[in-house]
Amino acid sequence: MSFSKASPAYALYILLLLLAINALSYADRHVFSVLIPSIKAEFGATDSLLGLIGGPGFIVSYVLFSMPLARLADRWSRRGVLALSATLWSAATAACGAAGSLVQLGMARLVVGVGEAGGLPPGQSMLSDLYDERRRSGAMGILSSATYFGVVLGLTGGAAVGALWGWRAAFYTLALPGFPLALLLWATGPRRAKAAAPAPPSSENGKDRESMIVAMRRFWAIPSLRLLAVAVGTFNIFGYAAAVWKPAFFMRSHGMTMVEAGAWLGIGAAIGGITGSMLSGFIVDTLRQRGEVWQLRVPAIAFLLAFPLFMIMYLLPGGAAVTIGGFRVPGVALLSVLTGMMSAMWAGPSFGAAARLVAPDQRAQAVAMLVVIINVIGSALGPVLGGGVSDLLMGQFGQESLRMALMAMSILTVAGGLLFWRAAVHYPRDLLARQAG
Repeated sequence: MSFSKASPAYALYILLLLLAINALSYADRHVFSVLIPSIKAEFGATDSLLGLIGGPGFIVSYVLFSMPLARLADRWSRRGVLALSATLWSAATAACGAAGSLVQLGMARLVVGVGEAGGLPPGQSMLSDLYDERRRSGAMGILSSATYFGVVLGLTGGAAVGALWGWRAAFYTLALPGFPLALLLWATGPRRAKAAAPAPPSSENGKDRESMIVAMRRFWAIPSLRLLAVAVGTFNIFGYAAAVWKPAFFMRSHGMTMVEAGAWLGIGAAIGGITGSMLSGFIVDTLRQRGEVWQLRVPAIAFLLAFPLFMIMYLLPGGAAVTIGGFRVPGVALLSVLTGMMSAMWAGPSFGAAARLVAPDQRAQAVAMLVVIINVIGSALGPVLGGGVSDLLMGQFGQESLRMALMAMSILTVAGGLLFWRAAVHYPRDLLARQAG
């Protein structure tokens, strides 16, 4: 079925299919963090080395292949690129379980990065065509909630399988569903309408023929697009560090088992992350009627509100808990719900803004540019910086070194919020320039 003839029911089906595929992608990515203690015990690795595998070991290939695969998706087939990418990252996740050394594990994580580089941009581009501007941010928010469904699968499911059958079985279990989902997308995914195919260079679509470097420079020249990318990248130095190291923080500072840490973090992601991600898109679609500035002001406010909650969470003494309905709930778990909700409110509005700031046949590449910048700044630095600071502070703070490292890094939430606020100022002018050009 072509984009131009897609029915509302088919658009919803594709949204749910993309949600499932991307959730599995993030599960494959995040399961590594909850398995760190088991991997560390088997291979005798340091926090710094595991941070290197969990951060740059994955991100280098992810960044290098994001733009080329997005360009291929814009020029060839979005469903084709995404289906092949899902097959590759699933096979590489299985290879992580088969790794016999840290070198083999690191190489498998590099290949996971190659596969996942082709996941988000084609999916975001498909939704941009299937949903009009009135509903686009809401659809983007739903798709962005895949991050948190993936965290639930990766942390909670991975921890449960890892505790029962070992860390290798956790990788195998999460790898399996990717193959049938990739086949389903290839068989039923939308085909590009003929009208949307690349046109001669004389039309606007002719920009597709420009070099990848020129395309990135043009996207970078849009102030609001540039600022929102740097905003999320700055926040994600802390965000990705927390994603990799928070399970270990729960275990070390709050005495949780691997299963308990995975379960509470999964619950936090399920309630907070999914709610924030979905809610942000619908809030933006409503507030945009008052002014386009709200497209990016919503994530700015969310980041600024998140910072004091992060500080409270990392200052809570070990074992602090409240009783709710007869159940003892750790304080850090409750705060993870709130911080997760605030931290998740950037994705839907940001990708929705990017889709409106560029030509339709450039959307996958624009999303890829955001992904590259976000990950170069955030993912490549965050996990290894978190592990490195933790190692440096170990002599002074012992088991609490990871707590102190994450607490210090949480100030980056404020920096991200202020950059988003500045992006919101530029956004209405940039949008008018795009519509005029």
